[in-house]
Amino acid sequence: MMWSRRWILNYLMFVLIIVFTWIGMRYPGDNDQDKPANQLTSISPAEVSRIRIETADATIELGREKNRWMVIQPIDWFAHNIAAERIASLASAEYQSRLPGDQIDLATLGLTLPKAVVTLNSQVVSFGATNQIGNRRYLATNSEVFLVSDLHFPLINTGLAGLVDKRLLPPGLEVTRLELPELDLALGLDGWAADRADANREQLAQLVNRWQRSEASSISPYQSSVTPLFGVGALTNQGPVDFYVLSIEPEIVIARPDLGLQYHFPDHLYYDLLALPPGD
Repeated sequence: MMWSRRWILNYLMFVLIIVFTWIGMRYPGDNDQDKPANQLTSISPAEVSRIRIETADATIELGREKNRWMVIQPIDWFAHNIAAERIASLASAEYQSRLPGDQIDLATLGLTLPKAVVTLNSQVVSFGATNQIGNRRYLATNSEVFLVSDLHFPLINTGLAGLVDKRLLPPGLEVTRLELPELDLALGLDGWAADRADANREQLAQLVNRWQRSEASSISPYQSSVTPLFGVGALTNQGPVDFYVLSIEPEIVIARPDLGLQYHFPDHLYYDLLALPPGD
């Protein structure tokens, strides 16, 4: 009798498993169920294709093109993909509390004159003041106020310098020529060649590769008052690009006047970016 009862229970469990499996396949859950119940917006970061950032100092627009982000305004240049994705992740930020906007004094939360307004596609999010507890910030969207961990505003506050690609000539460009003070490199059918007989193709290719892959330790607004030490020119599939070298020590500073930016590198990269090592 005991074995019969156990057999019946096992049989019922087996039937229930089949039934629940069929229900799961027949009525799959809505994708929205995967989103946290306290998500700031109804869209996902992957759905964000356009970002507009407005602050008292500037307006910056980013656009997603295939697998990378581009700066659209105020310049036309490559964006820093990780930084852009961090801004896009605002769409799925989780809030700790939520209140209707008409039930709270927006001025006391810094939302009457927000510190920044970020538009993700058409979703507008305003950034107000910080809360004194837990490093959280008041955000407003869809006529509601939310208290969210303050993870996005510090990046937004860096402005354009924090959102552009940190490489001098990002790999999205096809470089065909690089003119350094004592070295003129040109890309030919057999690879890179220079006006110096003692430079081999591999060394030249590595030098150009560093211009395309080395990331600046930081980027800052261009200081036009600094007299350049010398200029560097590059020819790409998007046209010529001109650089000014403003400093070599205690750090290498290479400026892009047309972008209004300058890139900072450690001084030990001199022979990686500006010249071939002695004896080569």
